[in-house]
Amino acid sequence: MSDSSDPMDAPTALVKAADVTLEPIGARALLVDRDVLLVPDPPPLLVEPPGALVAVIVPVPGESGPVERIGVADVEHLVQGEGQDQDREEGLGLGQGGGEPPSGVLASVVRLTGPSRYVVHAEPATQQRLAEALRAEDGDLWAAMRELGYDAPVPARPRKAGLATLSEDRLDALAAGPCRVIRTCLPHPPRPDTPHPPTGPR
Repeated sequence: MSDSSDPMDAPTALVKAADVTLEPIGARALLVDRDVLLVPDPPPLLVEPPGALVAVIVPVPGESGPVERIGVADVEHLVQGEGQDQDREEGLGLGQGGGEPPSGVLASVVRLTGPSRYVVHAEPATQQRLAEALRAEDGDLWAAMRELGYDAPVPARPRKAGLATLSEDRLDALAAGPCRVIRTCLPHPPRPDTPHPPTGPR
């Protein structure tokens, strides 16, 4: 029997969705990995928060388990690479929080101080599939994530990026940043602790 202290070895629970709020700023987020949140079109208070942030994670359905409160360790911004670092192969660079993010920010990546016990059930998708969803939704990453099976909230004023004129290569590059942190986005490597729905009687 292993006595590993790695928190990623802790038991997990597969849930339909997770309702995540960053307190005290009230920003909504998506649980895209056990210790990573994705915040499309981040609000200004996520750039310069008034203090320490805590992720409040409510599983859906509610009887799946207790509400979790996990501290935030780090916030990074997914910045559109065009006009920034032309040597990058990916279309989005990771910029550390602090100061106003560039106007090309598509989303923020929030890393937690520890893993959630919950894993959101979403079908695996390719980076190309995310790019297609972004084009179909004109750059609205919240809506694109709903296309990938995440129960994303509908923002009051969805972000529109005017992606219709982008080439396939540029659009695929734009999807690369989010795909790197979304657990179910391939070629993001799977982890051995991912629970799978039952396939039949044992």
